[in-house]
Amino acid sequence: MSDDATCPRKEDPWGRPPEGLLYALGYPSVWLIFLLFPIVGTLSSQAPLGWRILSLAALTVFGFAYAASWWFTRPIRSLGPTGNTFAWTLLLAALSAATAPAIGLSALSTGPFLVACLAFKLRPKVYVPAVLVLLVIYLGLAVWAGPPLSYWVPPMMLGSTFLMAGISVMIDREDRSRQLTHELELARQRESIGRDVHDLLGHSLTVIAVKTELARKLLDRDPARAAAELESILDLSREALGEVRATVGQLRTPEWSAQVASSRTALRAAQIDADLPGSAVEIPAEQKPLLAWCLREAVTNVVRHSRASRCVVEAGSGYLTVTDDGRGIPSDRGQGNGLRGMKERVEEAGGSLRIGPSPDAHHSPGTRLEITLP
Repeated sequence: MSDDATCPRKEDPWGRPPEGLLYALGYPSVWLIFLLFPIVGTLSSQAPLGWRILSLAALTVFGFAYAASWWFTRPIRSLGPTGNTFAWTLLLAALSAATAPAIGLSALSTGPFLVACLAFKLRPKVYVPAVLVLLVIYLGLAVWAGPPLSYWVPPMMLGSTFLMAGISVMIDREDRSRQLTHELELARQRESIGRDVHDLLGHSLTVIAVKTELARKLLDRDPARAAAELESILDLSREALGEVRATVGQLRTPEWSAQVASSRTALRAAQIDADLPGSAVEIPAEQKPLLAWCLREAVTNVVRHSRASRCVVEAGSGYLTVTDDGRGIPSDRGQGNGLRGMKERVEEAGGSLRIGPSPDAHHSPGTRLEITLP
């Protein structure tokens, strides 16, 4: 059988569950009360002394083996978790059968232990048919034996089966819910990292492309300036590489003042007149990283798509606006990854993002992006 049939557990070489000794003794101790029936039956039995000693010894080993089955869930690694569970169950059944010469079919009182061993360690698709087979055997023997076993064995077995099956289903659902929560968190982290990398590379590569084009045009008529642009491209490449490494490692957020300077450089390299706030602008420290990310993405879009000649950036406590006099946003163009990521960031912070035509543009629609934070 596939190992997937077992409940997921963090394994060590012996297959011990992560909760340790408390886990190993917690579940078994609940059901140890059922051992009183065969113990009392053995002590009151009229069987020869040797059979009674064998029964007590078997019941003692049974109790330890049952507890060990929760502590050492995979002692035979070649069998896998499911195979080990069935091996423990067969061992318990054999020890239970060893008490039969002393107490007869009262040995069936150990049935709830076998049900618990299966129900709490296997997935429903495996333990349900296994427990049904166990029920058929135990109920058949009880009915064959007649009263009083036929009176108390069926209710005991059915009651314990339904109780433990219900608990097992709840545990299984909790495990699945925890796994789903973990997967959703991983997906959120991957999306966040992907968004960060897009913001970083989108901006840096756009600036590099613009500067490369400018250097190519200047190569013949102004070699000195072309060389300066190439040197700037090299610096940008190194900076972008460092930012990507830091972002993937979740070690860095953009600095507001550095981003303003970088945006000014990018706009001027694209021959766009840049009007950006100075370093003295008052922005709360907790808002600076988010507004820096938004400024990066907004300026990248201006350089890449707007065909503008002028860009004005205004910022302060709880707001950022980026306005250009370019061609505006075409009606057939949806939001790209950058704008969508920026909107998600702002909304996660409880703010809002609006984008539309610039009210100050005269000869073209222009674009105005406005962000407000609480």
